Amino acid sequence: MLKIATPVSDLFREKKYAKVLIENSDCLEIRDRSRGSDYPNEEIFHCELQPIHKLTGESFEYLQKIKNMHLDLKLVTFHCASSCDKPYIENNMFQLNGANYEKQELLENAMCNFSKIKKIFGKEVKIGIENNNYYPTEAYKYIAEPSFISDIIYINELYFLFDIAHARIAAFNKSMDYGEYKRGLPLDRIIQLHISTYNIRNGLAYDIHDYPNKEIFNEVKEIINKYDVKYLTVEYYKDVNNLLVSLHRLKEIIDEFHGAAI
Repeated sequence: MLKIATPVSDLFREKKYAKVLIENSDCLEIRDRSRGSDYPNEEIFHCELQPIHKLTGESFEYLQKIKNMHLDLKLVTFHCASSCDKPYIENNMFQLNGANYEKQELLENAMCNFSKIKKIFGKEVKIGIENNNYYPTEAYKYIAEPSFISDIIYINELYFLFDIAHARIAAFNKSMDYGEYKRGLPLDRIIQLHISTYNIRNGLAYDIHDYPNKEIFNEVKEIINKYDVKYLTVEYYKDVNNLLVSLHRLKEIIDEFHGAAI
């Protein structure tokens, strides 16, 4: 059963907005900044930790607290955002800083960390990782390569949080055909889609989390008809009205999908 999973964002600060967003969602996705929330149907935790880096005992203690606080979690997803552990942002892009890992180190870190993470959350909670944007700095070395993302997921038996905008941005900034880039990703492991649009400025594509357009919704339809996706998530945080329009469109797509499956 496909579900609309809406992130608990700053829009939830207004009770009337929280109420209408919950009513138009099947479940919620919490983040690190909203980890203290206590709404019904909080099924997903999307965490900013990067298990491709070396994690400390403090990181695992944090995840155990999340597990203890949110007993109804069905899916926990992580970032795969940079090849260095302390990147800083300049010109809206990560820049190299801190420990700069080589590919094998990233893979070994992932194997070690995901083994521990799975023990914390148990077999009842699925574990996934998200693809990131690519920008032309050393901080993005390896992490946006489809083969690298696939290795992380297949080796560790993870699920794939497929961020459509991130993939489109990576392909554009790598001067690759999007279809070719996408085919290299572990699409058969998709469990969730992050859905938004991006922008192109001065020859580079950037992630702006704008509301999805027709082209993006068409891709959503193609993906759910081909792969066993469980959650659809619109990443738009600027205003409630446009978010609701997008959620209603997702509901139409889900209804069409279930109708065609009967």
